[in-house]
Amino acid sequence: MLYNRDRLLALMDKFDLSGVVAATPENVYYLSGHASWSQNGYRYGGSQVYVVFPRDTAQSPALLIPGGDVGYAALDDVWLKEAYTYGRPRKHHVPDMGKLSPEERRTVEITEGEPKGPTPEKALARLIKDKGMGRGRIGMDHFGIPLTIYETIGSFLPEAKLQPASSFFRYVRMIKTPGEIQRLRESAALNEQAINAMLRAAKPGVKESELAGIYKGEVAKAGGQVYWMHMAVSRGGNFPAIKDKVLQKGDIFRVDMGCSINGYHADVCKSGCVGAEPTADHRKRYDAVQAGVLKSVEALKPGARPQDLYETMVQGVRAAGIPNYSNFFLGHTIGLEAREFPFLIGPAEEVNDPFLPNTTNIPMEPGMTVNLEASSHEVGWGTVQVEYTLAVTESGHEHLIKPDQKLFTLPLQ
Repeated sequence: MLYNRDRLLALMDKFDLSGVVAATPENVYYLSGHASWSQNGYRYGGSQVYVVFPRDTAQSPALLIPGGDVGYAALDDVWLKEAYTYGRPRKHHVPDMGKLSPEERRTVEITEGEPKGPTPEKALARLIKDKGMGRGRIGMDHFGIPLTIYETIGSFLPEAKLQPASSFFRYVRMIKTPGEIQRLRESAALNEQAINAMLRAAKPGVKESELAGIYKGEVAKAGGQVYWMHMAVSRGGNFPAIKDKVLQKGDIFRVDMGCSINGYHADVCKSGCVGAEPTADHRKRYDAVQAGVLKSVEALKPGARPQDLYETMVQGVRAAGIPNYSNFFLGHTIGLEAREFPFLIGPAEEVNDPFLPNTTNIPMEPGMTVNLEASSHEVGWGTVQVEYTLAVTESGHEHLIKPDQKLFTLPLQ
């Protein structure tokens, strides 16, 4: 189990919720361990998956899935064992139960009963009533429920009050459990390994697309999914790999790669020079950015506020050699989503949501996880960037992977 049960129940009490319904892939996974293939395969409402989680601890949470998801819900990684289907019955003919694998036996168990309903809307309404939530205030993960389906669910629950509450889940997930932090640590390490495999091939004459293919392959081997690949080769800013662009000796090289492995995101960058030692100007820019980011890393502890951390970084970069330096942020939080509340680490922004504080400038707390990063872009020259993945602890902070941020000469040896 990965989710923060105590925090979940406490926040349901705070906001007077009789229960919540998870519907986005991130929140379904958070509460159940179930990674639905159909939610990704049939996006935009084609497949609905839910976790119904009652506030009443006498009622157990339950997973509601389409029949095609049963094999995935039968895996050991899924810790929520109360599961139901909707749609047409999919009963299995089993001549000999003794010949079944544990996963197959579990699929039979899930499909033994009748589906909760012919449609996801009717099935969810019935499950909500079964869990004693039919007359309560229910936090709905509305980001994962198309409007027409949301309205239909409400029509089947006339005595309940449905409250759009995807931000509620984000607020719960803001403080990570030790199990989540371990997942983030593993994801960051695997992402860095994939990037290093790519950097070992980063030499003059190699196409950018070849490097991108190496990275994608390494992430795939780890069972992950790539979400972004910023590759700036002697160009300033965020760009994808340019298909036929060939690396040249002396190229200013910077990559910033993001993926998700075992459900949790990782974001790692590297900077260097292709086939040659970095120039004095290249090194000066990189060293200044790194000095500023490390100042903010030193200041990361419980009670530190995002805006103060950001201003510490900017002042540090300016003092270290880029007097006119400016940037709009110092990175972001990270977890099941690439950016979680309070999203960006930067100047304070107002928040208008019933389940969140009214500002992003909230104090850091133990269990929060962040990527502190900064970059310096110059169009026509290139980009340098520094980034560290950290968790806030009771006494300060910890790096989730060994800090390996320096200006590399490529290919990596």
